Amino acid sequence: MTRKAAGRDPWRPVLLSGLVFPGLGQWTSGHRWRALAFGGSSVALLVAVVQRVMRETQRLMPEDPAAILDPALPFQLVAQLHRDNASFFFWATLWIVVIWLASMADAWIGGRSSRRLG
Repeated sequence: MTRKAAGRDPWRPVLLSGLVFPGLGQWTSGHRWRALAFGGSSVALLVAVVQRVMRETQRLMPEDPAAILDPALPFQLVAQLHRDNASFFFWATLWIVVIWLASMADAWIGGRSSRRLG
């Protein structure tokens, strides 16, 4: 298969968007604005999750320096963090899955339409 024919394969953008990062398939297909929308929303959502985890972990850290040496502390922090933020994590997970699936569907549709045009 030649390089030009491989670029028209509708599975390549789908696999790039689904297995590597949302929007990467759109980027390689030449749909730059769609790629920025999918990739940017994914990054923004991931940044929000990381910020929330860091803020909540700092809030839950014990004041006593000796308590930090407890080997069970990371597990206790994770359990408490999950209990306190279960709804946030549910909605963040749901939205990242929706963005990922939408990116794959858009890459499939975009790959098929560019294949017909090319």
